[in-house]
Amino acid sequence: MDAYLRFFTPAPEQLAGLGAVALVCIGMILIGAVAGTRKRLHETDLVVGWATIASVFVIGGVVFGMAFTSIAIIVAAIAVAALLYVVVRDRGRLPGDLLRTTLLALPAIWLAGCMAVSQWDEFTNWLPNARFIYVNDGFPGIGMPESTSALAAYPYGQAFIVYLSSHLAGQLVENATTIVNIVLLAMLGLMIGRIIRRAVTKPDTSKKVPLGLGAVPPDNIGWVYCALGGLAATALSPTFVPKIVFTAYADTSTAVLLGMAAILMWMLLNSLAGEDREFSANHIVWRLGFIAVALVAVKQANLILFAILVASGLIAALRDPAISVARFSRLVLPIVLMPVAMYLLWRFHVQANDVAGEFSIAPASKWLVDEIGTIAARMASIASKKGGHFGLMLIATALAVRGLWRIRTPFDRMSLIVGGLFVGYTLFLLFAYVTAFSEGEALRAASYWRYNMHLGGASAAFAGYGAALLWRRWSTPRIRRGLGWVAVLLMVAAPFAVAHKIRFDLRPAKIYVRATAERIVDIIPDGARTAILDLGGNGAFGVIARYVISTKATLTGEMTASAQPTETNIRRFIAANRPDYIWLHYTTEPAKRALEISLDDGASHLLRRTDEGWRVVDSWPYPGYDNPYVLPD
Repeated sequence: MDAYLRFFTPAPEQLAGLGAVALVCIGMILIGAVAGTRKRLHETDLVVGWATIASVFVIGGVVFGMAFTSIAIIVAAIAVAALLYVVVRDRGRLPGDLLRTTLLALPAIWLAGCMAVSQWDEFTNWLPNARFIYVNDGFPGIGMPESTSALAAYPYGQAFIVYLSSHLAGQLVENATTIVNIVLLAMLGLMIGRIIRRAVTKPDTSKKVPLGLGAVPPDNIGWVYCALGGLAATALSPTFVPKIVFTAYADTSTAVLLGMAAILMWMLLNSLAGEDREFSANHIVWRLGFIAVALVAVKQANLILFAILVASGLIAALRDPAISVARFSRLVLPIVLMPVAMYLLWRFHVQANDVAGEFSIAPASKWLVDEIGTIAARMASIASKKGGHFGLMLIATALAVRGLWRIRTPFDRMSLIVGGLFVGYTLFLLFAYVTAFSEGEALRAASYWRYNMHLGGASAAFAGYGAALLWRRWSTPRIRRGLGWVAVLLMVAAPFAVAHKIRFDLRPAKIYVRATAERIVDIIPDGARTAILDLGGNGAFGVIARYVISTKATLTGEMTASAQPTETNIRRFIAANRPDYIWLHYTTEPAKRALEISLDDGASHLLRRTDEGWRVVDSWPYPGYDNPYVLPD
């Protein structure tokens, strides 16, 4: 029981961070609420506010060179003004579905708030980026210290949330993005719940559907549909992978934003076809524009995803006799300029300041054109092992092809949008493997499954809407009350049931490495030339140590098992990197001989170079294990 309670028990600093993130989310929702009327898609308020804040930071930092502290004060003032305006305009009424969705997601949000960062990319780029702007009060660039991030030129959309939360908490809130990921999924769930309710309650003249469906449903979708949408976006989604979702990775935010954008594009087409008048076309399209800005503020390559989405929407408009292509173009063209402006502004900063660290296209001479067939085959092989997601995408693609012939229903439009996203993104990923990846990564289609998670929000919307239509056709037009409340129970209980799988951050070796690295920081002098020897690992422990130690030391190199750490190679590594300190995570006989020192096994050691050779500064025994590399991750 004590071990289980640990899953849901935050440290005091985590509790402060959770409260700070909550305040930032409320601020973003208030700012987003201003950009709409009382009748609006409340679930998009958070993202609209986020896009606004990201724009203020980028314009203030890039165009005007403002310190981020000053920008944060402006953002706080905007949030306070938004609070006053929204309270007066909405007469103090709170959006019921927003509160329901948040309460349903609260166990998962709390669990995320109890977690510590622990995954590879968190330590190599996402956290170093957030820490940089928090410590230095601005973007990397001329006149700024060198960033320790491997991808310092990536956009800082997620880092802005960490920055604001950290200033409110008085400390770096490392898990802020993890918490916000769950909140974003909750907002997507509300949006999917909305379209599920629409599928079940929309009037239909089919004889299979009982009478009484013509009544206009209430504005709030209620607990059951909130829960159904939440389950569709999380537990029932094939792309819901805890080791991605409960991290600071940008994959979840990308999936949510793209999913929201896809739903909005679908709603826009339905509105233009005269089949959906719940929200105006203007309201939908401007919300879509703000979401596109947030999408590009997270990762610049996401502009490709938005371009594919717009192209899919345009194709649907062209093939739909009920839609005016001219009106579609007039509405969409202005909002396309919004993410493009964000993209160009950030590109200007990166180029003008020579910020290194981004994913870029290789020279044409290095393109792997001859390996296209091999790469495509590898992509297909990976897809064959993930039948849930790729099966849904193949169904969407097949229905999209049918929709190209004739569009008759909103589901045809949904299929064209989702199928178009899948085909377009698959072709883009193939292009990226050929033109931007190293040969080894390209031939194994590195991270192909993870990249497909970016389509997870759109696929969840497609599956949820399609399943609701099937339910309506073959079962009953109303979700039975008892069955509906099962969905509510599942949504609340799921985090408690699978907490032991989600808390992967509690792996003993990861906790040990982080704690040991923090002790090393307390020992070594500022700027000390330090090397990391993680001789039995693949670098996963090294990135944790590097993230912590880099705040004080000058890291000269890192050696892992891939470097074949023989005695000779270890000596060469030390001679080439000339460290004054070495952290030896795992002791091997070749390491003892190369360092010419007697060391205890079952512990890591901090060594210092002296005139007499290497000497032990301190040692830390492993907590309950002998070999860190045989433990489950």
